[in-house]
Amino acid sequence: MAATRTQAPLLRIETSSGAAAWRALQWDTHQFGISAARLEALDASGFYREARAEKSTLLALVLNECHSAGVRYLTARVDAGDLTSIHSLEEAGFELIDGIQTFLLSINGNHSSPPPDARLFRPSDMTDVLEIARTAFVFDRFHADPSLAPEVADRVNEDWTRNCCLGAAADAVLVAEEEGCVVSYVTCRIDRGARHGVVILVATAPAARGKGAGRRASAAALHWFSNQGAATVEVGTQLRNVPAARLYESLGFRMHRTSLTFRKLL
Repeated sequence: MAATRTQAPLLRIETSSGAAAWRALQWDTHQFGISAARLEALDASGFYREARAEKSTLLALVLNECHSAGVRYLTARVDAGDLTSIHSLEEAGFELIDGIQTFLLSINGNHSSPPPDARLFRPSDMTDVLEIARTAFVFDRFHADPSLAPEVADRVNEDWTRNCCLGAAADAVLVAEEEGCVVSYVTCRIDRGARHGVVILVATAPAARGKGAGRRASAAALHWFSNQGAATVEVGTQLRNVPAARLYESLGFRMHRTSLTFRKLL
């Protein structure tokens, strides 16, 4: 089952002082083997007490709809400073499984020289790239979630990477190679209308870490974004992934926002 950008309909719930929205996640459902969905919005007006109470009411309505729809795995990502949402989610039985730091870079044509031994993905690279995908991810939310078996988390990242390489989940994949073998890759998506790029996945073979491979693949991605006319690029990584954060900062990225991911098993 390919991961495409086609999404299930957004289902909204509105009250006089707030609104929530959620959608089913078809790809996640296929990967996890249980019906999955994501809370896309949780908003309420008023000061802390009023807003938290309203969000708790909205969450109860969302959970009722999800339960009726057969959803068994529900996630929510909220800004790390949104205490009313965080406390409402915790009160409703959601568990924290991940924290994300998102970096932003203004490129404006400043990445015109491609790095050596880095290039666009070729179909012949698929074996090397998928081998990296099966072994390189250790900080991601799938491996952090105790409700998902390690082999499920490995498969999710492998299939996600495959779909990026096939063009279903990304616009381009850049790779860095050594002695004819791919040792790092970066998957990229761009909104040309907004001139904004997003780095989706970054992975490096364990044996190549600390040797500049990830930096070369990332620099190649920035070169690609620049050639596509992007003015800004964002990339996210887990709060505990310090090596990745240092890499992005060394490339000129600066911290833009932080968020937390919660999960509830219904």
